[in-house]
Amino acid sequence: MRAQGPGWWLALAALTLALLCYYLPWYSHATAAFTLHAYDLAEWASLHPAVRSEAPALWTSFLLRLPQVTLLWATALLANAAHDLRLRTVLWGVALLIALRFLPPREFLGAASADPNYRQMALLTGLGLAGIALAIPARRLSARWRGALTAGVLLIGVLAGWWGLTRTRPLLDNFQIGVKVGYGAVGYTLCCLVAVGILLLRNVRRQDANKKGG
Repeated sequence: MRAQGPGWWLALAALTLALLCYYLPWYSHATAAFTLHAYDLAEWASLHPAVRSEAPALWTSFLLRLPQVTLLWATALLANAAHDLRLRTVLWGVALLIALRFLPPREFLGAASADPNYRQMALLTGLGLAGIALAIPARRLSARWRGALTAGVLLIGVLAGWWGLTRTRPLLDNFQIGVKVGYGAVGYTLCCLVAVGILLLRNVRRQDANKKGG
């Protein structure tokens, strides 16, 4: 088995830390009940009448949930650079577990099938599974294109997360809940940007190596 380069392991570590930061506070408050990580914040927002009436429906919640989906996409894409099939399979399995995090409850198959929140969770599950399915054949792409695609996916997640965060701030202010941006949101952003920097740097090095080889 060929050893992975240090840049690949660093990028994987950054994605792992980003996933951890997704479940750390994105908004902090003196009261623990209002200290919310991104997943809980999306769930809280989905209950607000203003979010329920958005077009598209629950757009704010979608923006807050999308960063986790982009993380699983990035993980599945990064797996393609693993030299060992067993390691690739493990990472694809991890991405699958993250996708299944969005599975709606059993009630969605019955009386609650029209609930917009459950529908969005089903949509995100489908997007996650589709991303994994598309990431596997993406191994045929050049390493340069895979790196650029992974970096782009991560940037989409960062932008979506902050967009969703700013949209929930007025909702909390309306309830006179004074919150501050938590270290989870900052950590998620930094970890994703570190991974993006590593991926782009690897692309630059590949390009330089190709020029020298030419």
